[in-house]
Amino acid sequence: MNNETNRDAEAFERHFLDWILGQPKAKANSEDDENLSPPPRPQGWDDGEENSGVEYWEWDEPDPNDTLLDDRVGAHNNEPVQPMMIFGEIPTVQDRFQTLLKERLKAEIESNPPLFPWETELRNYDLDYPDDVAREWVPPLHLWTPQWQNLRWGRLPIPIAQGVFAQLLEPCQELVMSSLREGSKLVRAVDGLFPGQSDELNELAGLVLRGSTRGIDLEDFPNYEAATTDQQMVLSLLAAREIIDSLTLNCPVDREPVSREWLTGLGALTLEAQYLSNADTQKRIPSLRVECQLPGGGSLELRGGNAEATAHRPNSGHLSVELFDPQPDKIYSLEVGFQNFDDRPLMFAIRPTRES
Repeated sequence: MNNETNRDAEAFERHFLDWILGQPKAKANSEDDENLSPPPRPQGWDDGEENSGVEYWEWDEPDPNDTLLDDRVGAHNNEPVQPMMIFGEIPTVQDRFQTLLKERLKAEIESNPPLFPWETELRNYDLDYPDDVAREWVPPLHLWTPQWQNLRWGRLPIPIAQGVFAQLLEPCQELVMSSLREGSKLVRAVDGLFPGQSDELNELAGLVLRGSTRGIDLEDFPNYEAATTDQQMVLSLLAAREIIDSLTLNCPVDREPVSREWLTGLGALTLEAQYLSNADTQKRIPSLRVECQLPGGGSLELRGGNAEATAHRPNSGHLSVELFDPQPDKIYSLEVGFQNFDDRPLMFAIRPTRES
């Protein structure tokens, strides 16, 4: 009786371990089911009414004193036989067994995912999202856009809208070096926001330059998005004017340096530009000098005509560039860039003048 029970237990262990260590199969066939089914119950087994439909299998706990001969050593020499395990190692074996069982069950579930009660086969369901109105496209924010917090809509005591600033910054940088009249610069800067409405923009640009916006109430509106089209045009023209003015430095000869601060993604960038005649020195060569405090490693490049001066540093700190014998009333470009960033350098226009 005991021999049959031991054989049944050994067969069950062998099938169960083979199942755990085996590869998962997409679909089980009848032959696999047959192989994985437990062995017949031993004689004298009584389920009882309470345990009807439930099968229990048991096997003897490993005896710490049981030993097995090592195939590599014990069978060929007279060395003492080493025990296969000691009592303290049983938790380790149990942990390993549980890990194998979890991995096997996970593999089976991944190869044969369970179905919902209403499903007869595996299905992929499309994701359903509520209808949403497509938002107006806004250029991605980059290194230079934090400056929007420092600018205002002309005389209005509120910051320029961040999205409007992001869309106006690039065209304003392109126009800052242009010799166009101020009104034309403003219209070209905002033309991309209001395509096909150049006539209205030209008319409103004249009002902005004269400081007269009669008939367009700019004092009572909650935000830029809620404003009327005419109000948005005027606000955009005012914003473009503020941006261009921030990027332009007019430097009268022998006067105090003209300074600017620009907020960046790395911190505040400050610069000073000065036009010196050097009449009180022996060298007597006029110069245009720019000094900058960088919040991170970067470079300066001052250009005009055939002359240029560059400087760079690997970390935050002070930088300066200087051009000699600049031409009065000629516009010189100053590019500020940060290393390890792909953003386009920030362009300033510096104009030395004879006015003292």
